[in-house]
Amino acid sequence: MADILTISLEELVSSLSTLMDHTVAPLRDHHRRTAIAAYHIATQLDLTWQQRHDLIFASAIHDIGAFSVKEQQALQDLSFESQNINRHARAAYLLLKEFHYFDHIADILRYHHAFLNVNNKVDRREIPYESLILQVADHAAVLSGDSLNILDSSAAIINEVNRQSGVLFTPEIVDAFNRAAEKEIFWLDIKNLTLNSLFRDHLKLDNLHIKSTELMGLVHLFRRIIDFRSEVTSTHTAGVAVVAADLARFHGREEETIHKIEMAGYLHDIGKLIVPSEILEKPSKLTPQEFNIIRTHTYFTYEFLNGMSIFRDIRDWASQHHERLNGRGYPFHENEKTLPFESRAIAVADVFTALTEDRPYRKGVSGKEAMLVLDVDVQKGELDGVLVKLLGDHLEEINQVRMTAQEASKKEYEAFVMELIKEEF
Repeated sequence: MADILTISLEELVSSLSTLMDHTVAPLRDHHRRTAIAAYHIATQLDLTWQQRHDLIFASAIHDIGAFSVKEQQALQDLSFESQNINRHARAAYLLLKEFHYFDHIADILRYHHAFLNVNNKVDRREIPYESLILQVADHAAVLSGDSLNILDSSAAIINEVNRQSGVLFTPEIVDAFNRAAEKEIFWLDIKNLTLNSLFRDHLKLDNLHIKSTELMGLVHLFRRIIDFRSEVTSTHTAGVAVVAADLARFHGREEETIHKIEMAGYLHDIGKLIVPSEILEKPSKLTPQEFNIIRTHTYFTYEFLNGMSIFRDIRDWASQHHERLNGRGYPFHENEKTLPFESRAIAVADVFTALTEDRPYRKGVSGKEAMLVLDVDVQKGELDGVLVKLLGDHLEEINQVRMTAQEASKKEYEAFVMELIKEEF
């Protein structure tokens, strides 16, 4: 019988929501504010504990399918009539439904922009009640985003939400919003209350109990969230994960270590959730400012994994993939005395995969051409010479494994895009 793992949903939701709220795009701090607003509205309604639980979970990550600055800006501009308003909700649904434990969360996100006066193809009976609450909380959070003194702005926000009662929003939920919004605590919490405080003092989220064999399913959920933001990134982590795992295998490491290195490879770029897809897809050279945004992603990978105890033992391996043995990497400036084998393996796998895959500004090179670059990096004191030699000794086999994994990931991404562009409503 497989071992049972306990995963803290509070850690998962808080880590993912906080990461998304660090974006350089318009959604900065938006998910926290929405979750707090949703909690207060929910207290005014006769909900079950499970409904409140799932509402807060969904609210804290609700725009996870909004990949670009343009798309995020449309949401913040309250462009509810846009024909693409449901695209990011559909993306969130498609991402989360693959991990069956989150089926209902996926359904809530799927319909969180199915408003009363738009999307007339929706069967209203399919819409979870939590989605209707999330709509109002989302709107209030958007309107509160630029307020220096939230109490000064509260009356105008209340008026705007009420203007949409029976138009966009369900009247009984607007009424619940009004009862919550009468209290200063509603507005002050939206501006100041942290998710951790919400979970600690008001609504404790459940723990998720899964078989140890299902942990990789959760890892692949995060992989899809990372990679499917852009065609450019759609296969990268798959390549890094399998190359790093093969390097560990050929180095004679134990199966448990190999498995953890593979997971770290899949998670190494999760910090790129803060990077807009416009930068990831840019076909020309990045500006210094854009490159500095890219350089922050390893720090946020560290912070995300550090926030989840289930992944803490692979935190350093995943977040150190841009560190170098000569101490000239980033962001921690580790060196040959401090970098463990696992981090070195992922660093080599990351460089090799990046060189051999296509990018917007160049075609990928062959495995042999990539080895020439890696050898130079060894000579410069950047990458581990033992691991680079191991890669060269098994180049054909490892490169074939990489190509197979990336081709499978490409097909998965293409299927995701085909589902995404279907007319949902």
